[in-house]
Amino acid sequence: MSDEIKATIQLDKLELCCRSTIDDNFNDAIKYYPDEAFKTSHSFGRTTITQTIDKKRQYKFSYDVYYDNFHFGRIDFCRYGQPHKDDLIWFSIYNPTFYNGIFQYLPRILDSLNLTINNITRIEIALDSYNFDHEQIIRRGYRNRDNFIKIMGRNVKDRNEDILNVSFRNSGSPNNPFKYRNVYVKNNRLVKYNKTEEDSPGFEEMNKTVERKTTIQLVAYDKLEEIRKHSPHKVYIIDYHKAHNPKFKHIYRLEIRLEYEEIRRYQSDKIKKMIEVSDLLDKEFLYNMFVEYVDRIIVIRDNKKHKIELFPVPFLGSSEGRLPITLPEVGYKSQSIINKEFDDNKIENDNSMIMIVFIIKQ
Repeated sequence: MSDEIKATIQLDKLELCCRSTIDDNFNDAIKYYPDEAFKTSHSFGRTTITQTIDKKRQYKFSYDVYYDNFHFGRIDFCRYGQPHKDDLIWFSIYNPTFYNGIFQYLPRILDSLNLTINNITRIEIALDSYNFDHEQIIRRGYRNRDNFIKIMGRNVKDRNEDILNVSFRNSGSPNNPFKYRNVYVKNNRLVKYNKTEEDSPGFEEMNKTVERKTTIQLVAYDKLEEIRKHSPHKVYIIDYHKAHNPKFKHIYRLEIRLEYEEIRRYQSDKIKKMIEVSDLLDKEFLYNMFVEYVDRIIVIRDNKKHKIELFPVPFLGSSEGRLPITLPEVGYKSQSIINKEFDDNKIENDNSMIMIVFIIKQ
């Protein structure tokens, strides 16, 4: 990669709500066939799910998802206390997946598991800069008395007015308590649900039709310091940036976080379509969405009404297809009885028909 790259953009969190595309899919087999429910793992070509535990204890069934021997994410289904959501499957993508090149296999995994995306419940897009300190630019621009500020589409006319959805946080030593600084900007909107909207996260069909909640957040902070101090296991993010700019000294992050209700609004009001898997793999799509929301969240103009840029244009090339690791040709061997009767070469293409391996008709 060229040393001229100033910034990158990538997904940093993705949670999907999925449905099965066929009857008697793996989730139905696990729910209704005791022999399948007790198995610790099940394989579908190069995709394998292994039994795990939902630490929050919201779901009866949870499985880690692997593509070959690479951890891709986790699926959960059968949420306690919500039988009307029995057919929904929640798919949370494992964070390293966005940085090690494995995310490009999402379409294959969905196809292997006979799943289709019903909606996106949460998405986070991160723009990382090497020499552009987003937090500092926002903080200084926000405090400058000569500047004009717009927060969540509303012009700030009285600088003495408390803006409760903007916070500046700091931490450090007693001698340097401002060493680490973060900026948080969030909304607090009233969300209305339809009674037929059973697939919306957190929706209780009978007793909840409105809710006040945060659906949009913007966060600016020093990602490299966060990794060093609190998340040393995220060395994969450092490796990712070394591939883009081997001489980097800083990773300044500007991040937007969107909940289901806001993603739904973006689809219906802005792009007029459902967000597809191909969109999630497209860095230009992610960047356009990122720009849209940063401008929606905060705009700062100088005394001449010129817009102050809060981030640089990132590198929009794709690393997909140029993995830093080599995937083996054959992943986990099948754990089901019927799959063992198939030759590995016949299931190499993850044909969705292999999902029938769970169902043994009486």
